[in-house]
Amino acid sequence: MRSNYLLILLSITMAIVISGCSCQQPIVYNGSENTSGNQTSSPGANNEEEFITGMASVNNVQVLILESFPVQVNVEATGYLPDGCTTIANVTTTKDGNTFYVEIGTIRPRDALCTQALVPFTKSVPLDVYGLEKGVYNVDVNGKTASFELSVDNILSDKS
Repeated sequence: MRSNYLLILLSITMAIVISGCSCQQPIVYNGSENTSGNQTSSPGANNEEEFITGMASVNNVQVLILESFPVQVNVEATGYLPDGCTTIANVTTTKDGNTFYVEIGTIRPRDALCTQALVPFTKSVPLDVYGLEKGVYNVDVNGKTASFELSVDNILSDKS
């Protein structure tokens, strides 16, 4: 009698575990990133799946100046992703005058069942600062800003 009870309990447990498994194929994104801040859908490989793209929510931006010459600068962005299925899709960096614009994009499968909990992230992004003149520079990461100052021109001299 006890062995039948254990067998039934084991069967029920296995059924629960198996029903919780998601046996989806890996997702390959081959579309372009939307940088407008709105989430849009774009077709995936073979038009079999669709994705929602957007911008990561950034809470804090910190500029790290590495002790080297020429100076190297990294931007560390922290924030959160809206659910357990959303991931960082790509990071783009552009420069306009004395301002660096960093965009951290996200992607998630449109019809996926996801945990509805915020997922924290930290992303470190190197900035191309070689050759910059001394001065104050601004960094904008998805709307959060910070600044840094170069006290000397960031270029190696040709003096031998």
